[in-house]
Amino acid sequence: MTTIKMSCAHALFKFLIAQKTIIDGKKFPLFPGAFAIYGHGNVACLGQAMEEFQSDLPGYRGHHEQSMALSGIGYTRAMRRKQIFIATSSSGPGAMNMVTAAGVALSNRLPILLLPGDVFASRFPDPVLQQVENFNSPVENQNDAFKPVSRFFDRITRPEQILNSLPQAIQIMLDPAECGPATIAISQDVQGESFEYPEIFFEERTHEIRRIYPDPKQISIAADQIKNSKQPIIISGGGVLYSEAEDDLHNFAKKHNIPVTATAMGIGCMTKDDPYYIGGIGGLGERSANNLSKETDLAIAIGTKLADFTTGSWANFENSNFKLVSLNTARHDTSKHLATPVICDAKIGLKQLSEALGSWKAPGLWYERAIKERADWESHIQKQSGPTNQKEPSYAHAIGAVYRNADPSDIVVTAAGGLVGEVVQIWKPKQINTFETEWGFSCMGYEISGALGIKMAKPNQEVVVFLGDGSYLLSNSDIYSSIIYDQKLIIVLCDNGGHMVINRLQLAKGGKEYICNLRSARAKNLQFVDYEKHAQSMGANAETVKSTSELEAAYKRAKKSDKTYVIVIKTHGYEWLEGSAFWESPTLQDPITGENKDALADFQEGKGKQRKGV
Repeated sequence: MTTIKMSCAHALFKFLIAQKTIIDGKKFPLFPGAFAIYGHGNVACLGQAMEEFQSDLPGYRGHHEQSMALSGIGYTRAMRRKQIFIATSSSGPGAMNMVTAAGVALSNRLPILLLPGDVFASRFPDPVLQQVENFNSPVENQNDAFKPVSRFFDRITRPEQILNSLPQAIQIMLDPAECGPATIAISQDVQGESFEYPEIFFEERTHEIRRIYPDPKQISIAADQIKNSKQPIIISGGGVLYSEAEDDLHNFAKKHNIPVTATAMGIGCMTKDDPYYIGGIGGLGERSANNLSKETDLAIAIGTKLADFTTGSWANFENSNFKLVSLNTARHDTSKHLATPVICDAKIGLKQLSEALGSWKAPGLWYERAIKERADWESHIQKQSGPTNQKEPSYAHAIGAVYRNADPSDIVVTAAGGLVGEVVQIWKPKQINTFETEWGFSCMGYEISGALGIKMAKPNQEVVVFLGDGSYLLSNSDIYSSIIYDQKLIIVLCDNGGHMVINRLQLAKGGKEYICNLRSARAKNLQFVDYEKHAQSMGANAETVKSTSELEAAYKRAKKSDKTYVIVIKTHGYEWLEGSAFWESPTLQDPITGENKDALADFQEGKGKQRKGV
């Protein structure tokens, strides 16, 4: 066997460059780039290899390890898991900063390859700089924190170990049922050690994500259950988008006359004009969809993990005869709450399930009811998000102002906080795949970083970011990244003076305002940031507006800008679109105040509707 002698670091990148993927019938690199912050754990060997291979695998300078990994995750989501970004950090704090991003990727079923530096395999210099020692286990250090939030974890202590480790990591990251982050921690000394690698290891390999075909018996059982329903709905999740099953979903809904709702991660699989799309469901959702969910006798969940915000903490389905059919590539997700499971790819499953249903259709009166619910709620939302003269517009007003002026191809991005729920209800996609949020982990700080990755994946579309002042203060350095790498973003910063959506929850549970609201944060020298100047200091165009009419005009200027444009607007901290689904959160069982008693009564009412133990 012919071999090539090279360092472990060089072999790693040479192998990754040889991996290809098919997108729209054309071949592309599976790994389009790598974010890096170098330190003593990765600069000398991995860093040198990256520099030498930069023409085939471009590197990008990060400014915070968590943020750069979130950008990689945003890129991968925008590419529907067909390409995978790399993020490499030093050992120690740099690696630990990426653990949160790994949690985001795992929760959202998204791949990213994380390459943190590690301690010396020889152990001669131990304890090395930034090493966390486990007194009872010398083989463990800070990188073991990745294990609970990685689909694949390996620690490379000999250069030949990558021969087995890398192919395994790639297969897991591309597996629709097992998809998630892969973490390969490479010992510092091993990165520089050489080995005679077989030439065949570096041969080009082209990967395509496999489609999982359902068991015919599972299809038959699910079809029989659907045929017995009178008021079915569909819950479409992110799996519909990853499967590229948008057309199949529409065709299925139309043929069988079933209204379609969407999870926060599934929005974008249908446009606002689709006659079968009713809206977002659950704790972030719209009253139109939630009114249907409360009466439905059967939900067909497609490509969703059925998290608590989707199901209203499982109190959203009040019909005593409610049944659940779940189509998902992951067995774990199909078996939740006594669902009838169909383990399959969404595109294939929808086609085969439709064939099994034949000419069956849901009753017309149920569909008519769904359309009326949608029309009534749409009229309400348009009023709530329309132009206003009030001193401080609400989140809804700000989102509505931008949405009215957005082109169909503009991609909206948000995450965590109160903006997600408001955006879900107002920003109805005018074009497929133009809604990108991070709600699996609800990670503050994803907004700008994730949007940077999405823009890198979709350079010909405007990427519009909504975030609050809390998320901005947590993570804003990728404004600078967007400038130096010429990746224009439009950022709408809604400044409501603190973590006000959690302040809202604090009050709703009978507590007093404390810490969340900046004005009640025990600050001895309370000051407010000049976000316009701050953004400008990183090279962005920026302006502050005071009304929705000014915001609309500013958005038009932002569209014409040739670089990142930040628009700051003061927004109301206590004005929100009303919720229409229960969400279980901790509540004092022995009330102290009258507000606690009211909160407990609401909690007990919701718990009384919850599906118990299944």
